[in-house]
Amino acid sequence: MTTTTNTTNTPTVNQYGTYSGGLSKGSKTATETSKTPQTDAEKTASATKGLGDNFQTFLTMLTTQMKNQDPLKPLDTNDMTKQLVDFANVEQNIGTNSRLDKLVQLQSAGTASTNLAYLGRTVAFEGDNFQYSQGMTQAPLGYELATSAKSVRVDILDSNGNIIRSMPGETTAGTKHAVSWDFKDNNGRAVQPGTYRMNVAPVSENKNDTIKTTTYTFGTVAGIGNNKDGETVLNIGASEVPLSKLTTVY
Repeated sequence: MTTTTNTTNTPTVNQYGTYSGGLSKGSKTATETSKTPQTDAEKTASATKGLGDNFQTFLTMLTTQMKNQDPLKPLDTNDMTKQLVDFANVEQNIGTNSRLDKLVQLQSAGTASTNLAYLGRTVAFEGDNFQYSQGMTQAPLGYELATSAKSVRVDILDSNGNIIRSMPGETTAGTKHAVSWDFKDNNGRAVQPGTYRMNVAPVSENKNDTIKTTTYTFGTVAGIGNNKDGETVLNIGASEVPLSKLTTVY
């Protein structure tokens, strides 16, 4: 006597508390796919195709309507002309958008090529903080006064906002003054690597006047990219500096 045994692939619970094993007949697996947002060029191409399809449909309907029109009540030619003009205007607008997309792409490529010239260059940009690392011999800090001052005090603050060093500064206007800091605090002790900020406090000859001060920092451009707003930024140390903040290239 022959015995036939039916075997089934029974799922079992694994060590993670989930079922493993074969799928029964008729079961399906589903994978989710995410759509990639269309580019401007793809949107223009899609609009052009849609316009072409709609125009062909319009011509077919118009031809059929003309063939079956009532001779005593012919179609209004003004309406037909208006619709044809509307289609022509839409086609021209799509064509204009397509050409503008190409111009933007060419401009972006030209800008990217120009920005490559900043790589490896030392630049000055608006800012008041910098990252001090072991081995640095000069603080990449500077400032410029809008008008001459009676006196200037330059404070160096740590990441907690504490003043660790105060020094006298230059008082003349219209010149970028470099800040000479030896990376020591007011007690002569060497500071630890980290983020530091500079504050410039000018005193005017007239106590009621406020002197506008612009602070700068310096660095070498190591990379170029774009931020979330699409603005070009330069990678300088650990910072991303917008190109609009750049003041001098050395």
